[in-house]
Amino acid sequence: MKITAFIRLMSLVLCLRSVGIPDSAAETCSILEKRDLVAPSGGHYHLFMPVSPAGITVIAAHGVTLDGYNDFRVVQFARALAGSGVVCVLPDLHHIANGSFNTKDLDLISELICEYEQNKARRLGLVGFSYAASYVLTAAASEESAAKVSSVTTFGACYSISESFKISESFKALPETDLEWDKYIHFALMGIHRFYREMGIPSHIAGECEDLLRDYCSLYSIEFKRQFYQSRLASYEPLEFYRTQVMHDSLDKLSPKGKLAGIKCKVSLIHGVDDHMIPAHESRRIHAELSMAQRPVDSRLLVTSLLGHVHPGQIKLFELLQFVKSLRLIFD
Repeated sequence: MKITAFIRLMSLVLCLRSVGIPDSAAETCSILEKRDLVAPSGGHYHLFMPVSPAGITVIAAHGVTLDGYNDFRVVQFARALAGSGVVCVLPDLHHIANGSFNTKDLDLISELICEYEQNKARRLGLVGFSYAASYVLTAAASEESAAKVSSVTTFGACYSISESFKISESFKALPETDLEWDKYIHFALMGIHRFYREMGIPSHIAGECEDLLRDYCSLYSIEFKRQFYQSRLASYEPLEFYRTQVMHDSLDKLSPKGKLAGIKCKVSLIHGVDDHMIPAHESRRIHAELSMAQRPVDSRLLVTSLLGHVHPGQIKLFELLQFVKSLRLIFD
């Protein structure tokens, strides 16, 4: 790895320490930000440009978050990339932001790949978080985009979104473990955000659910979540309603399962070992399919305690070194 690329990589890692801290003052004097740009199709995106570009552009896809591409954590990540010399494009995936799985979000990612396609002297990478990590893998595997993408880095990707929701039998009874409860309640809150009127849930309770959902992965204990669910939501059976509705979305078309042989670039899969929302075995299944392709690409899998569900976990030196190696794909 060239020394300039290594310096940029370490700059990114240092900047990532403050991602997720609302009061952190991000350094923006060396970054040009262009907000709410409009793609030819009418989709929106933000653009973060460094003063000294490294010849790399990254399209970063956010996951299920109420603020979408304005989520402060996503913006901090984009600024961290730009601060290390990487041009960052943040698409507005407003369907997934609202708990809806719609191919229009994937279409916008594919459109931006075409718009920001680079020549051989410049590179175009994709980064995805949570369910949108599945989207960037699917986009990179498509015939029209595969040759245009130089790298894919994912955090907490899902192998098959439809299979993730086809767990109705286990969801009919109440969960037993904390991990099961965490995912159970999160799915229920996503459903309430999308369908609370149809469920007959009062608006003030829906508002409380949005407050909980906004900082679900970082602020609230599982005890608080479980008590909130049982005292305010259980009688509405929101999860069963949402599960039934979400099966009408384009889950298979958005999932990388069965499509990964189309990927031509290097792939780095990063997943939290104790991810409550999307278990780490999802990234293991992605890695297995990539490895079994007729012409396998160079892929790397890191399952680490440094992350929960894309939010920071406990720092351990050895795992931090492995994490740095996984991120170097962006610059290497």
